[in-house]
Amino acid sequence: MILNNDGRKRMSIIIRQYQQADQEFVMKLHVDGLLQFSASIGNPYLDKDMEQIEENYLNKNGEFLVGMYNNRIVSMGAYRKYDSDTAEIKRIRIDQEYQRRGIGQLILTALEESAKVRGYRRFVLDTTSQQLPAQKFFERNGYNEINRKLFKEMEIIYYLKEIEG
Repeated sequence: MILNNDGRKRMSIIIRQYQQADQEFVMKLHVDGLLQFSASIGNPYLDKDMEQIEENYLNKNGEFLVGMYNNRIVSMGAYRKYDSDTAEIKRIRIDQEYQRRGIGQLILTALEESAKVRGYRRFVLDTTSQQLPAQKFFERNGYNEINRKLFKEMEIIYYLKEIEG
């Protein structure tokens, strides 16, 4: 649930696990999110992990969640196993119409809680220098920049977050 500044209910978001029937909507949200910030390296429709979400996330000790509002997918996010102690946060996207309403926080919190239950004690992720709102969001949530690299003329920023006990 998202609350107004005065605490009144504004909208209710349902977070649930990805289902195969979501594929078309999730892919559109993924592509729109990358195009919004010119953050795609190559054709975003060719991102291989998005072609087989079950295989790349759900069946490999990871998770892929969607946020629903009025039976419409308005957000998504995932993590996958990076190593035995580390989950890699991936593909957080919020429909442009629903950004800046706290939905990204709901998705990230749900992903982190799920990963903790699976025993992960560290999170890594990356974003691009073009995605300033994402950088600020992750830093507010305790992610620390650990590296930057230039990849195909795009600066990639790497983040790490350690989990307490």
